Amino acid sequence: MRAFNSWDAFPFAGMRKKIAREQSPLKEAFKLLNASNVSDLCKKFIAEDQRLIKAQALDYKNKALVINKAKEIIERAIEQGFSGEKQENDDLRDVLWFWYHHATGYAIWRYRDKTKAREFSKKALNYQVADNPNKITRPLYLLVHDRKTEAEDWLKTISEEPEKTASQGIMTEFNTRNLFKS
Repeated sequence: MRAFNSWDAFPFAGMRKKIAREQSPLKEAFKLLNASNVSDLCKKFIAEDQRLIKAQALDYKNKALVINKAKEIIERAIEQGFSGEKQENDDLRDVLWFWYHHATGYAIWRYRDKTKAREFSKKALNYQVADNPNKITRPLYLLVHDRKTEAEDWLKTISEEPEKTASQGIMTEFNTRNLFKS
């Protein structure tokens, strides 16, 4: 009998990975995005998000969108205690942060829905991992929670582009328009 140096070299390793995928609480998300693992799922989720933004078709209210379905599956898996490797967990949290971050923007600028903007911005902050470089989520949270002075102070700390310009635009919008009243 031949000796194998690692489990992945064993002839049935591919079968083991397929079984693990099929038993995963993320299996439906894998199918929706035609992904083979968590890393692939996250990459495809973000690519689909960006495609929808460019097509101006992203909408958190549209339950038929693949990323909205995948987001529900991912969030349910995490809430039910799914635990992978640290990097997988961080990747999944990043996907949820990404979804909630964009949903916050749509709640503010498309729907003018302060209640949803508050809900989404809170969840975005909860899912944002420590090494996520985004600095816009926090001031959005502060602004929709009527903490303008704190948001202004936070925005002053942003020095890198494109977030500096984006943050200035956000503050201008909040200062010149009443975003949540008809």
